[in-house]
Amino acid sequence: MATFPVKYLHSAMQGAPTLSGTAGSLISVLDACLINGFNVLAPVSITVAAGEATVDYGTVHGYAAHDIIKVAGATPAELNGEQRITSVTSTALTFATTAIDGAATGTLETRTAPQGSWEKTYSGTNKAVYRSTDLTSTGLYLRIDDSTTTYATATMYETMTDVDTGTGASTIRYWKKSNAADANARKWRFMGDSKLMYLANFWHSGYLTQSGMNTF
Repeated sequence: MATFPVKYLHSAMQGAPTLSGTAGSLISVLDACLINGFNVLAPVSITVAAGEATVDYGTVHGYAAHDIIKVAGATPAELNGEQRITSVTSTALTFATTAIDGAATGTLETRTAPQGSWEKTYSGTNKAVYRSTDLTSTGLYLRIDDSTTTYATATMYETMTDVDTGTGASTIRYWKKSNAADANARKWRFMGDSKLMYLANFWHSGYLTQSGMNTF
């Protein structure tokens, strides 16, 4: 389970995947938001003093105050996992920690944290099936067919045995990506926890403040 269960992610964040009128772009966004995260960086150092960890990158990192990052590879282990950023400069950031004072060792890595309580159970060419790993969730499957350009189809299943086979299918829904079949980026915003997610796609180039809201 994620340390910070509710995540808000959006296309303006550094390293965020691009949503566009191309096959597979929606799956790239869902993979990043639900499972993998993005903006993976290798800090120069992490130093702890008086309950505060300072992460120095030596270059522009692109994270913002209050973002949730996931730290890996650090010793002491208390530095690893999800951390909420308390302050930033262009090349460094801080977060609160219970780790002892001193410099961290290890192969340091940070990334914008994904929601973290979902899995990709099946996949194929421009197809993916997602499900919550929360044992108190319904356990239903979300199948995304992202083979076309301007939209993807979303179908809920009660059970699935591969990316194309399942039982108890819902009505097919159309998740719009773009009004044009090209690689021009479209804004998106993701909000979700271990049981519910929203993905707002600003799919039309002429309506920049209006989005299509998709949910599962």
